[in-house]
Amino acid sequence: MNKQFVLILLLLIVISLSFIGCSQPGQETIESTEAINPSPTNIQTITYTPQPTNTIKPTSTPEPKQTFTPSPPKEVKIKEVPLAGPIANPKAQISGMAWHGDTLIILPQYPEKGPAISTNPSLFILTKNEIIDFLNGSIPGPLTPTRISILGGSLLSQVPGYEGYEAIAITGDKVYLTIEANDSGRMAGYLVEGTYIPEQGTVHIDPASLIELPLPAQIFNYAYETLISTDSNLLTIYEANGIELNPTPFAIRADKSSSSFEEIGFRHIEYRMTDATDMDENGRFWVTNIFMPIEFWLYTESDPIFEKFGKGATHAETINVERLLELQYNGEEISLTETEPIQLELDKEINARNWEALVALDNMGFLAMTDTYPDTILAFIPFPEK
Repeated sequence: MNKQFVLILLLLIVISLSFIGCSQPGQETIESTEAINPSPTNIQTITYTPQPTNTIKPTSTPEPKQTFTPSPPKEVKIKEVPLAGPIANPKAQISGMAWHGDTLIILPQYPEKGPAISTNPSLFILTKNEIIDFLNGSIPGPLTPTRISILGGSLLSQVPGYEGYEAIAITGDKVYLTIEANDSGRMAGYLVEGTYIPEQGTVHIDPASLIELPLPAQIFNYAYETLISTDSNLLTIYEANGIELNPTPFAIRADKSSSSFEEIGFRHIEYRMTDATDMDENGRFWVTNIFMPIEFWLYTESDPIFEKFGKGATHAETINVERLLELQYNGEEISLTETEPIQLELDKEINARNWEALVALDNMGFLAMTDTYPDTILAFIPFPEK
């Protein structure tokens, strides 16, 4: 073998051994110590950022919820009908009114004394025509009511502690009246009837018809001030029916043809009830409902009627109450209707108006009169504007 051949053979053997040493299975080639111990600067820091919750967004922005604040009820401004003669004196103490056809009969509390007394105890009358003519501006005021005599024989001697007449109702020529009495501190209420004779200008009271009525409560100076006539009965309502003063209120239904009567259901109504209009064909009628600060025992902080319907502008400024309420008789009981009360616009210059007489005036509104406070006022109350 020549030297050249031997050198080539040795070179091939060396190359083969090198290849076998570098290619053992399961072994990795480590290039440097840097791969084993990397420096901290070469560590990749991964920061986790949470993704927002996938909420459903409305397609449109909802309108803000509106709060409804009802406007206060409108009050009715009265129109005063000026009066002249004895009835204009506040000592006349008017306590009721009723229609006899187109004649308005006005009842003083004490027909037998004060400005009412003349030759005989007196009632007073005005005609519907002269009232309407004044309201229309056809005639000037004041209006002067005419006297008529009330004749009662021995009636007053039959009423211990007599304190005057309080209410009047008329059916045909029949006149019905309630009387209040204070018999040594015990309050009592009476019902009596009479007859109106227009051509004589007299009302004749029948003393034999007098009956005493039970009272639902004993309150000083309070009895029956509201009297309503139906076809065959009379209804009379006690003056105070607030929940604290009169826990178990009732009204009285009296038979016109006899002296029989019975108690019927009535609901709590705060403040005083002082007179009523005639009843319509649906059994509905209106009553005066008032509060004067001088009668502080009637005050309440919870009046369901104001809470339901709200207070008018002048009522919101005082504790005084001057309003008309609509009631209904269903044959068994008397209750409030859903009709909104008629609130009178209060006179800020007057401490109180003691409305004690009320009648309806056709389809125009009402006529009301005061007793003593602030003086004798005859007022027209128009129906509220719709």
